[in-house]
Parts: sequence; C-alpha cells; structure tokens
Amino acid sequence: MYNELKKLAESELYPFHMPGHKRNIDDPLLGGAFKLDITEIDDFDNLHHPEGIIRELQDRMKKIFGGDRAYFLVNGSSSGILSAISAAVPRGGRILMARNSHKSAYNAVYLQELEVTYIYPEEIPEWEMNGGFSPEKIERALQDDKDIKAVFLPSPTYEGCVSDIRQISEICHKCGVPLIVDSAHGAHFGLYSDFTGKWNCPDASAEGADIVIESLHKTLPSFTQTAMVLMNDGFVDKKLFERFYSIYQTSSPSYVFMAGVDRCMDIIESEGQDRFKKLDFMLKKIREKAAGSKHIHIVGEELIGRYGVYGYDPTKLVVSAEGMTGRALYDMLRETYYIQPEMALGKYCLLMTTLMDTEEGLERLLGALEEIDDDL
Repeated sequence: MYNELKKLAESELYPFHMPGHKRNIDDPLLGGAFKLDITEIDDFDNLHHPEGIIRELQDRMKKIFGGDRAYFLVNGSSSGILSAISAAVPRGGRILMARNSHKSAYNAVYLQELEVTYIYPEEIPEWEMNGGFSPEKIERALQDDKDIKAVFLPSPTYEGCVSDIRQISEICHKCGVPLIVDSAHGAHFGLYSDFTGKWNCPDASAEGADIVIESLHKTLPSFTQTAMVLMNDGFVDKKLFERFYSIYQTSSPSYVFMAGVDRCMDIIESEGQDRFKKLDFMLKKIREKAAGSKHIHIVGEELIGRYGVYGYDPTKLVVSAEGMTGRALYDMLRETYYIQPEMALGKYCLLMTTLMDTEEGLERLLGALEEIDDDL
C-alpha cells in the first residue's frame, strides 16, 4: 500500500477526483501525508469490499497477528467493539460484560438495546487498581443465566493486567457463547517471545477468543485511530459481523492510515525483534533499579497468579512514589524532567513504552526516577 501510494504521488496521473486538496499542499511536516491521501480510485481497492491491495494487506495482518480473519479499522478500536457486540448479541439480548469496559461497549449496549449482566475485575488493594477476571466467576455467571449471548471483557487492562483468556474462552465455548476481548492495549502481544513466555501475555486470538479488537496505534508504530479486528471462525457469523463493520466504519477510509499500517508491519517484520530486545533490556534495567530504590515502586511480575492476573504486560510502567499522589508524580515528571506520562490515577502514574522508544528517552526516565527517589 505505502509503496503504491508513493508511486502514484510521483506519477504524472492528475487527480480530477476527491479529496479537495488535490495532493497539492506544500507543508514541511504534513506535505508527505497529503501526497499519499487519496480516495477509492482504480487499483487501490475498497475497504468495504476488499478484493485487491487492501485484501492483500489484511491477509498480511492475519499472518503477522493471527486469527482466521483480520480486518482494518480506520475508525479506531471503538468501531471494532461496536461491530463485534452488535454481531454477537441480537437486539434486546443479554451480554455478560466487564464493568470496566470501554465506553464504546456501553454505546453498543445502548444502540442495540441490550440487557447487561456485569462481571467485575478483581481488585489489587495495594495499588488501588483493577486486576484480571476470575474464570470461575465468569463460569458461574454463565451457568446462572442461560440467556447470556456473549461475554465481553478487556485484556490487557489499561495498566497491563492480563486475564486467562484460554480458560475463559473454553468456559464460554462450553456454554455455547462467544468471547469478545477488548485487547486495545495488546496489539504487541505475541510478537516477542520473551515477553510472551516470561510475562504470560500471548495474543488473545491465539488463546481462543472469538473476536479480538486491538489498537495498533497504542503500542505499535502506527497512526492514531488505526486498529484491527482478529476473528476466529465458529461462534460469530462472519457476514453479520461484516455488515456491522461496514455500518460503523467511514465510507471514506483514510489511505494515509492504511499506508501507515503497512509501514507498521514492515517495521515489525524487518526490525521488530531487534527493537523489542533493546526495549526488554532497558525495561529490565529500570525495574531492577526500582527494586533497589527506597521510595519508588513499579508494578511487576509479582502480580501474576494473584487478583485474577494471569499475565502482565512488561511494557507498561505503573509507578508510585511514597508520599506522593499519582498526579503529583505525573506533574513532577512532566514539569521538572520533561517526561510526559500517559495518565495518573490515585497513588500511581502510568508510563507506556513501545518498541519505538529510544535508549536516550528510557535512560532519561531512569535518571528522573533515581533523582526523585534520592530527594524523597
């Protein structure tokens, strides 16, 4: 996709078609994006009926990320969640849904007029943070209410807690219902074996979930708003899913976004293992330093096997500093050390790392945490 758009931009073909900028905006930062921005013209396929270059890209996604089928999302993971729930649960039906679900899941409930039975994550009291989901509680809920048509839950959570998706999917299938996993923060799962093995964070589609929604832009080198759906055949009707997928996705999909996903996969295939290895080294260094500090604490593998946590995402740095709120630590990192965390809540702040982080950036974080620890 990326190379074909580049060829088009360099060709003599004049655009008497949308979009209105005509690939004719000279901007030092955005100019390249405008050059690649087209509509559905000859040779560039149609996202809603892919038969050519987009179909090839989706087949490539399936090969890299797994699942029986893979679908581009240019409207973010929200559109995938809306499509998945709408396809899996008939209008007015009942869904077993995590209480800490993303708002798009609640929007699907509203639009489809669904009845909801809530399942709550385990609590991690020392961090005042949500953990994973108990397979036993999900099984009891399904046994208690035979009207439930699907199960929906997030794994990993925002803070990186992974539930036992294999066991939960087996329970769901034994009860005759599909499992939908919001894995928006887990697009990188399954791509680096040391993370998968040591930290128990395999991709949810490989663990048997029927529909998995992943945000490429959150943890991989892809544009904001790009995401994907990985689907395993068997429990959700493909045609019905594709109908809702077409409803909730724009009829004018961004070719810049799709080219970005193409480049994302290029990076994963050509540089991914080396980049993940360097990230792994730096994360170990940060965690080891924190383990020896007096006042700085970082969530780690000690959670695995407790609080419904089957695995943990090591790329998430959930950090606390004794005597400081999460917001105070967040503000100090931002204002004093020019480090922008992802968010703050209660007693901790969250810093997200990816294979695209630089050694300089991670060393700067390490130095900041050491200095804060010394000053407390």
